[in-house]
Amino acid sequence: MATEFIHEAYILVLDGRILEIFHRGNEDSRRVHVAFLGVSVKPKGDRFKVQVGPAYGDQVMSGAWLTMDAVEYERFRSFVALAIAARDSAPNPA
Repeated sequence: MATEFIHEAYILVLDGRILEIFHRGNEDSRRVHVAFLGVSVKPKGDRFKVQVGPAYGDQVMSGAWLTMDAVEYERFRSFVALAIAARDSAPNPA
């Protein structure tokens, strides 16, 4: 069963081991296997600037930029924990 995280113009859908990123202003979506998923978080005052998308080394490339308050960020962390569990539940490509 798929799990969703909705934030402003973005919908992130975790379906098994695939994270799909939808944006209201774009007809295309971005699909990322959890083995290649990267998340970058930068505190900005009382908010968090989060980038989620494919990781290349220790950098997140493309994907989505989300700015959220502490409550939204905790909800996002719970969502990402599901992606991490999916990543760790099966062998990943080298």
